[in-house]
Amino acid sequence: MVSQVTRRVRTLLWAAALAALPLGTGCVALGHFKADVAKSRDAAVEAWQRSRAGQQDTLRPTVKGALSLDAAQLFAMGNNKQLLATLQEKEVAAGRLTEAWSALSPTAALTASYQRLDKVSSFAAAPGMTIAMGSVNNYALNLELQQPIFSGGAIQAGIRAARVGALMADEQVRTAVQGVLFQTRKVYFDVLLATELVKVSESDLDLARRHLADVEKKLKAGTAKEFDVLRSRVEITNIEAELIGRQNAARVAAASLLRILGVAQDSQVALSGKLEHQPIRPELDAAVTQAFRQRPELLLAELAIRLQNEMVGVARAGWFPMLSVFFTQTYAKPDPRSPTSIKWGDAWTAGGNAAWTIFDGFKTSARVRQERAKLRQQEIGLMDTEEQVLLEVQQALLTIEDAEKLVLSQSANIERAREGLRLAEVGYRAGVTSEVEVLDARQALSKAQALYYQALYAHMMARLLLEKATGVLEPPGKGDQK
Repeated sequence: MVSQVTRRVRTLLWAAALAALPLGTGCVALGHFKADVAKSRDAAVEAWQRSRAGQQDTLRPTVKGALSLDAAQLFAMGNNKQLLATLQEKEVAAGRLTEAWSALSPTAALTASYQRLDKVSSFAAAPGMTIAMGSVNNYALNLELQQPIFSGGAIQAGIRAARVGALMADEQVRTAVQGVLFQTRKVYFDVLLATELVKVSESDLDLARRHLADVEKKLKAGTAKEFDVLRSRVEITNIEAELIGRQNAARVAAASLLRILGVAQDSQVALSGKLEHQPIRPELDAAVTQAFRQRPELLLAELAIRLQNEMVGVARAGWFPMLSVFFTQTYAKPDPRSPTSIKWGDAWTAGGNAAWTIFDGFKTSARVRQERAKLRQQEIGLMDTEEQVLLEVQQALLTIEDAEKLVLSQSANIERAREGLRLAEVGYRAGVTSEVEVLDARQALSKAQALYYQALYAHMMARLLLEKATGVLEPPGKGDQK
């Protein structure tokens, strides 16, 4: 009796030790994960340091030479990390569709078990004869097949929902593509504008230095004052400060472009595009029609409504019975047909299951109510998105109209400013114009040039905003590329 108690205590202790084992391994695994993450971060730092040292960046391609707008967009399509991550939504949707179809297919489960008993029961079959019931060691191998027959429409609704989800994944990818194209073009235009403004400051600095040379000559001739020389030098310093700021803005814009393209930051590119004025006269009716038909956000909202309709169907399935059939094949020892036969044997069973929840505490009704409310939310969301898209189209059209006027006015203003500076410089050399007038004329030209390039940038951005608002942004080779 004591030995049996001792064995049972030992068994309990071993069971407790095995139960506590996952806790200990969990602590070890946590430390392993932390070390693994730290190692990965160190490797990332080393890769960055190698790229700074001029070694090849194995994670991002390096680009050198002229870079057109079309080439920039193609680089972004192939390397932008956000877009590449969004593309995986198509795989997710495909997996969900396969999962939804699997609910209609039969399921096969194979299970195996072993059980040891401390003793087996027995009975006296005859005087002096005892027959054991069962075995100390019990083995069983089961194969169970199950096929759903009726699910209240939940399975079919789930398949339709997965199909809608696949369409939504396509629109999500198209939304991401248009977002990347928009950002690529915008930052490309930012770099062009920043580059032109640097050129304006450089030209302004060159004019200021030439003017200083003229002032110094007049000072030697006795027709100018030290104050005039000092004023010219202060003006040069101010222009140099402005040039430094614009050069920094150009470098930041170029770094942002490389980031969006998904290429290495040590890439050395020269943009071959330029700021230019391409007149456009879009019509409101045509633009709105195009936006309502093409804008991916609107198509996503439409699909979301259809998806939610299927979710209502899934919730309604709780009101209907569930039917399925099954078949089970068992191979076991002792023989499942005869417990007294301590040998391997087999047996099978088949049948059907039916379950109908008569009352679930209004759980199904509550779920249907929730899903219908979400459906109404999606419908309201569609109306809100339509209003937002309409606003964006109208804003883009107004921006284009204003940008057209600004470009035309500033293009004519540059010529007037150049002529004004020429006359001021000629007059200054002739002694009929003061230095202040020359400085004012040069500043007016610098401002006119900056405003002109900003007007071109605003017009190109307005065209881009219209393309985004109408949902027609496409990679090079598709649609009309401007």
